[in-house]
Amino acid sequence: MRPNLTSAAKWIVRNTIISNESLTPELKLRLITIASPLWMSTPDACPLPDPYWAFYWPGGQGLSRYILDNENIFRGSKILDFGTGCGSATMAASICGASKILANDIDKYALVSTKLNFRLNNMKDSKVIYSAVNFLGNYEASSAFFSDQTDSSKNYVLLGDMFYDSDFAELLFSWLKRIQEKHEICVLVGDPDRHPLSEAEYLKKYGIL
Repeated sequence: MRPNLTSAAKWIVRNTIISNESLTPELKLRLITIASPLWMSTPDACPLPDPYWAFYWPGGQGLSRYILDNENIFRGSKILDFGTGCGSATMAASICGASKILANDIDKYALVSTKLNFRLNNMKDSKVIYSAVNFLGNYEASSAFFSDQTDSSKNYVLLGDMFYDSDFAELLFSWLKRIQEKHEICVLVGDPDRHPLSEAEYLKKYGIL
């Protein structure tokens, strides 16, 4: 039986390590690091399924660093952080003055982790909307976020470390193309050397090259 959100939050606080050893040292994050007992443990030691949100993957680091280094670009923007994980990109966008942020992850524990990391950094998340909806299976839910025609701010979709296999990459490209057909959106991807992104046919197929 999986723990409720309150129990999950307590477990995360007890079993993760606070770290800022990354490309974004200004952000402290609760992570599973080499200093954590969970680093070498077996899956049964963790009551939460696949805690990928407890690792600060290189794509997320690069994407968050880019946001922090380009504050003027993101000030007043509207941002959808797809697969938010530990919440680093959402936090970076908040620091840079984004007007509205949608932190989306189908794993509700990732959203708990993101909220904890906001608190850890003494940051308010009043601009953040949290959603565990599967946007790939519900286009209308993701499109609705960008449908406010009275808002002239720049729109962004952020994807860090999401292109982990070719089948999922196809779903992502199809979803992104559909959104961009209706809304003016800039897509930013942090995913170094991932196989689907290295194959030009994917990019050409979905009009990205």
